[in-house]
Amino acid sequence: MKSMQSGRRTLQIAGVLSLACLFGAISYITHKSGPSPPERSTHSTSPEVSQRSESEMRQELFDDQVAPAVREADLANRAAVERCLARIRESFQRYRQGVKPFAEDVTGLGSKWGVLRRMPGDWMTGSNSVEAFISGKLEKHVFSAQEIQHDIDVSLTLLREDIEANRNVMLRKVKTATAGLSLPAIENLDTQTFSHQVVEQVREFSTETAADGVANLVVIEVASGVGGYAAEQVFMAILVRIGMTAGGATVGSVALGGGSGSAVGPLGTGIGTIGGLIVGVIIDYWLSEHAKANLSQQLMALIDQIENAAIHGVPERTNSAIDAYPGLKHVLQNTCDELNQANLEILKQSILEVKA
Repeated sequence: MKSMQSGRRTLQIAGVLSLACLFGAISYITHKSGPSPPERSTHSTSPEVSQRSESEMRQELFDDQVAPAVREADLANRAAVERCLARIRESFQRYRQGVKPFAEDVTGLGSKWGVLRRMPGDWMTGSNSVEAFISGKLEKHVFSAQEIQHDIDVSLTLLREDIEANRNVMLRKVKTATAGLSLPAIENLDTQTFSHQVVEQVREFSTETAADGVANLVVIEVASGVGGYAAEQVFMAILVRIGMTAGGATVGSVALGGGSGSAVGPLGTGIGTIGGLIVGVIIDYWLSEHAKANLSQQLMALIDQIENAAIHGVPERTNSAIDAYPGLKHVLQNTCDELNQANLEILKQSILEVKA
């Protein structure tokens, strides 16, 4: 009896398992034979959609990666300008350190005798040996025209090197960001080619704004990485305008090359003119101890005037034939503005393939 019940239970379990298997098979077949997903279209996207998507992708890449690289270069350039101006200020601080030794030398017994024995000949012949004597000591202790120009030139040269390095970093970042795109204008772009494009763009800006000749020269040299002439023109602009603001036409004429007998040209006569301004102080006070203090004070004031003119410029005077000079601070800040604008416009045209 017990055996029959056990067999019946086994049959029931087997039947349940069979039904379960049958149900599972039916479900699987039904799922497999259900409605198929829609077939992917084999037709390509319209040219308008593809072009729009690529354009949007390029714009996003430009906004997210290229524009920030340009901004970083701009910030680095402005920091380089501040370093350039700081170097020029340090140069003038070095000149000031020579004022006391110069005053002590030129008011000493040896210099007094040197001036006194030269004065009669100058009065009789109209020569300027006293001025040349004082100027030589000024060059020895304080500065020379060539030294001022050299210091400005060195500062601008280091600035050009900094800006060129910043440009190289920017271009590397741009090339890395656009590596996945087919952009021959970027792929074939080297630093020299890009610099040439920037210079041409800056020239257009200067033409549009009718920029000052000296200021424009500084911008072009800094942008191109090639220099050597801007520093001379900056120094000449400073010297001429200082002479005019001091009311001395002689200073202006000598600075422009009106001096005669100079073996080194207008830059050499420039420092002689500064020496000439100081000679009067020495003679007026007859090389006394009072002259030493007064001489130091006036020379310090002159150095301050030249430094201020170099960095902050010289304003235009009424009825003056000499235009205002904006100064290196303004000129170099404007240089950064123009470089940044040129970088953006060139890269926009190359990446977005549209005229900015």
